[in-house]
Amino acid sequence: MRFEKQNLFFTSDFHIGHNNVIRFDKRPFQNLDEMHNTIIKNWNSVVDDDDIVFYLGDIAHRCRPQVLSEVLSQLKGRIHLIMGNHDRYTPLSKMGKIERIYGNETALGGATISVKDTDVRGGYQDIIMCHYAILSWNKGHYGSWHLHGHSHQSLFNNPEMEWYYKRKVIDVGCNGWDYKPLSYQEVKGIMSKKIIKPVDHHE
Repeated sequence: MRFEKQNLFFTSDFHIGHNNVIRFDKRPFQNLDEMHNTIIKNWNSVVDDDDIVFYLGDIAHRCRPQVLSEVLSQLKGRIHLIMGNHDRYTPLSKMGKIERIYGNETALGGATISVKDTDVRGGYQDIIMCHYAILSWNKGHYGSWHLHGHSHQSLFNNPEMEWYYKRKVIDVGCNGWDYKPLSYQEVKGIMSKKIIKPVDHHE
């Protein structure tokens, strides 16, 4: 799928309605209401109505549909959801705010997009997105980016994984980015400091 504009954002792992995630992630919130309100405020501080947000999974966890709907209805932009392991297709497909869903109940699907960018050889930047971190991804040896969620920054903060995140990979989990989506330009700036280093037969 090609995008001619760069009005794209990326995030994951809000875990709306999941009280224990505050403790698990050491999130700076007293309760779910504070977490939800901060997510809404921070999202809307960077996303406009015509922007597209690729949400890389785990938008909610054991959350009542009305609570999820209330949060989603206050978010600007158009949401493209890549399924996470805590997401359930049927209720999410009924949420009017979600424009498109990629993947299925196994959360093994993902999305590949190409974004028009004159700074890139060929004129388009390839982005490979999945809820999970991938070791080897399509066109990685040509400079494509890999964006993932799921790990809540735990892999990124693991010294043994330093080699992995020197590559063109970003964990877009919200707890690593002030609970707001990353813009295409922000991702581009981060990726410009990373290396192309295949780990398989691609050279």
